[in-house]
Amino acid sequence: MHALDSRETWNDADLLAALRRIFGYTSFRPQQRDIIRGILDGRDSLSIMPTGGGKSLCFQLPAALRDGVCVVISPLISLMKDQVDAACANGLRAAALNSSLDAAGRGAVHAALREGALDLLYISPERLNVPGFWDTLAALPLAFFAIDEAHCISQWGHDFRPDYLALSGLVERFPGCPVAAFTATATPEVERDILQRLGLRDPLLIRSSFDRPNLFYHVQPKENVHAQLTAFLERHAGESGIVYRSTRKKVEETAAFLQKKGFRAGCYHAGLGDAERARAQEAFRRDECPLMVATVAFGMGIDKPDVRFVAHLDLPKNLESYYQETGRAGRDGDPAHCLLLYSPADMAQLLYFARQSEDEDQRAVAERQAYAMLDYADRNECRRKTLLAYFGEAYQAPCGGCDVCTGEIREEDYTIEAQKALSAMVRSGCRFGRVLIMDILMGADSRRIRETGFHSLPTYGVGKDRSRRFWRYLIDALLRHGLAATEGEDYPVLRVTEAGWETLRGKNPFRALRIVETRAKRTREKTAADPGSADESLFQRLREERRRLAEAAQVPPYVIFHDRALREMAARKPASPEELLDVPGVGEKKLRQYGEAFLAAIAAHVSETDVSAATPDPVSAASA
Repeated sequence: MHALDSRETWNDADLLAALRRIFGYTSFRPQQRDIIRGILDGRDSLSIMPTGGGKSLCFQLPAALRDGVCVVISPLISLMKDQVDAACANGLRAAALNSSLDAAGRGAVHAALREGALDLLYISPERLNVPGFWDTLAALPLAFFAIDEAHCISQWGHDFRPDYLALSGLVERFPGCPVAAFTATATPEVERDILQRLGLRDPLLIRSSFDRPNLFYHVQPKENVHAQLTAFLERHAGESGIVYRSTRKKVEETAAFLQKKGFRAGCYHAGLGDAERARAQEAFRRDECPLMVATVAFGMGIDKPDVRFVAHLDLPKNLESYYQETGRAGRDGDPAHCLLLYSPADMAQLLYFARQSEDEDQRAVAERQAYAMLDYADRNECRRKTLLAYFGEAYQAPCGGCDVCTGEIREEDYTIEAQKALSAMVRSGCRFGRVLIMDILMGADSRRIRETGFHSLPTYGVGKDRSRRFWRYLIDALLRHGLAATEGEDYPVLRVTEAGWETLRGKNPFRALRIVETRAKRTREKTAADPGSADESLFQRLREERRRLAEAAQVPPYVIFHDRALREMAARKPASPEELLDVPGVGEKKLRQYGEAFLAAIAAHVSETDVSAATPDPVSAASA
């Protein structure tokens, strides 16, 4: 077992050579080198890095270099499977020990451990509660412990898991073994809680920027959710993505709607059986079902790098959850799109659930988080700046990667329109819902209007110059900003608040965000959808070859190569093993295993293209 004060000499050249040989990269991402050096030096560490920042490499590389086995604590079986597959594909000796194995499978893993034939052992925190397992670990030559998703140990975190509390005993039980903790989301409060609960010794603390520059953040008020989603998906045809909904019922409704429209959409929530959830997740991982509609139960187990969009059709419970869920998009570093739809009803639901806690402190925290979530959605300020500020990080706007900074929304003065809507509420006695208020404003000639006599009100028809869609949006904005409120559950009616009376009397102007379509939006989306200078037909051919190899190996396509590596191949068109090895993401093991197949596909494409270019066009030849 390595002692904490042991030192081994690993200079930059050694580390880069190992990185190149195993993973096929010629340089480290920000912070990776410092984290790896800390582990190799035997230091405890806590690394807070954004999703897609390359956390797994930070413990997989030192696991290949240090003696002994690295024990990785990971929260979900599906996440372990992805990481074991990826590690083995890169030539590392990795296995998982979890409840999905039968007795023979568990025996094989234990045998490999006894023989020193593993670099990485993945376990769940629940495994530590299995009688005798602590003794099993004590008998092993341990390199270090790596704790993935370390925020799960904090009761202030958004994914608290009681089983993670068992990890508090690691340092005491294994005083000579370093502990490296990793998480993608941690507020300063959660960070302090992780350090305290794990009892890390003089830890190296790495806090990377939470910024994901490849993600575009886009927020819209809800109007017609399924119509808005359909329009969004049409701009992302053929791409892989996740649609989050807040309840199981909404998940099933949206999945059924998309399937009826011809989309290959799966369904995932905690109410489904284990086998059904596993089938849905596997279909998503293997690109058989590129679109997944899910509750937040479809979360940490997603290690798919080529998710091109995440759409939230309901307001998430807090910004930490929202950041984690949008972080499922663009893990490969290529552009990805994050859409959020929201409404006053979403906010009311968040506050309702926040106020169910019997603990006063937890109730106050939940309410504060709910208001921060609404503030993010409903402010005319850079989305990225607001999001990063929540994690204690300053950001200088404009970012160029959100709807506010690209001019796709703007704030407008709606004082006159607000006064018209508020006046319609007051003059109708604050006894009716939004449908009748919109009828009054639009001057509708309906039986209900005639029966109530509202066609004679001074406000009747004052909003004819605007669409019904506009008045629905404006009333929602009045509710979000607290100028109006609803009363009653079965038949909610609109009433004017004190703030609304101030606006009605002309003492307070009213401004709200308004969506505008711009040429910049369409140009940006087209650019983001087609990065690089790759030969598109060759790229698609390489994707097909990857799919064939993945099916034969029974692994997801991205375990073979990421899209980014295929795009590099399609741009460079390597003709030899040496040239293919220069493509980022192609290590020595993958070159041996897959190099011949991909070089053959590239050579065939080049040959066919050359023949096509050399063959005269019959029409042109005849005219010549």
